[in-house]
Amino acid sequence: MPRYYFHVRDAEGLSVDFEGADFASDERACDEAKQAAKEMLAERILRDELLDGTMFEVFKSAGVLVAKIPLMSVMRFKLSISQRFDGRE
Repeated sequence: MPRYYFHVRDAEGLSVDFEGADFASDERACDEAKQAAKEMLAERILRDELLDGTMFEVFKSAGVLVAKIPLMSVMRFKLSISQRFDGRE
């Protein structure tokens, strides 16, 4: 099984994942990185921290970039057509 690394890039630079984890495929690694991004996003919201373009960069052990997953890309929301940003309907 290939080893994958979830580095975190933010406004302060790159935090390198030196440990990594084994996954059966790129898809499984990306699914896990998306879950980690959701958890990090939730923590930052709860701490009232800035959501500043932070992203996970998923690499295979050979140094191959598999995916970039911005924290904001894992947030789900839905606005109805009748909702407006000024609060009026």
